Amino acid sequence: MSILLGIDIGGTKIAAGLIDVATGQVLHKARIPTEAENGGVSVLARAIELAQKLPHLAGVRGVGIGAGGQIDPVTGVVVNATEILPGWKGQRLKEAFESAFGLPAFADNDVNALAVGESHYGAGREFRHLIYLGLGTGVGGALVHDGKLVHGPHGAGSEPGHLILYPDAPPYENGTRGCLEQFTSGPAILARFGAPKLSGPDLAALAHAGFPKALATLAAVGRDLGIGLATLANIYGPEAFLLGGGVIDGFGELLLAPARAELFVRGLPAVRETPILCASLGADAPLIGAAALALP
Repeated sequence: MSILLGIDIGGTKIAAGLIDVATGQVLHKARIPTEAENGGVSVLARAIELAQKLPHLAGVRGVGIGAGGQIDPVTGVVVNATEILPGWKGQRLKEAFESAFGLPAFADNDVNALAVGESHYGAGREFRHLIYLGLGTGVGGALVHDGKLVHGPHGAGSEPGHLILYPDAPPYENGTRGCLEQFTSGPAILARFGAPKLSGPDLAALAHAGFPKALATLAAVGRDLGIGLATLANIYGPEAFLLGGGVIDGFGELLLAPARAELFVRGLPAVRETPILCASLGADAPLIGAAALALP
């Protein structure tokens, strides 16, 4: 059996797992708190220590690391990061894991890792050309072309969450105005409903119960999502869109139905019926995706 080691490093937890290359099955896994307040050097050391405690490491053929921040996919260095991971910028993920395990290591942004995992083992395995979007607290995404991630210089580019929908909108926290994330992220949806402290499940329950304002809010969000997807479809012409994250898990067809309708109206004839699918790997998706970065 060929096995890969997957590492997922986020703001609140670090996970490590062994993945069967043939099936994508998680064979063993463990997790610990990130303790991000102790700085990037400490976080990286904790991730390595966690991985070293997994059983059957002798069978591992490579290491994949999915982490928050902008990561140069060639060097494995964190180029930029937010304060969710203080001191994370500059950490040499590839170098550190290769030194610790004596194996080839590959590092990339966590959303890019999710896209690779879904492409190889999840809902995207039948497609060679797809766009992945993860909708949660923010909106991230990745472009997979001919089965491979598309990167710009130094890992930049392929950020559909920053696609501009409404240039005259109020300034957003990332410095843009009117980007897709500003209108379709989890916090944005609750703010649009007028109850930012309400939970997503509560809003979904209101919508399923037929509450008009909830239905109207999600229809408007779905429409904005569809505008973004139509723009991406017209530019890239993917075989499919894969959507994951807490927002999709929570609202599902309440967003996807109006998004599909908008894509059909705004997309060019060749792409207006591009499938919009839900990611399928579930809770283990970050580990599977991270490991998949190390696939040949």
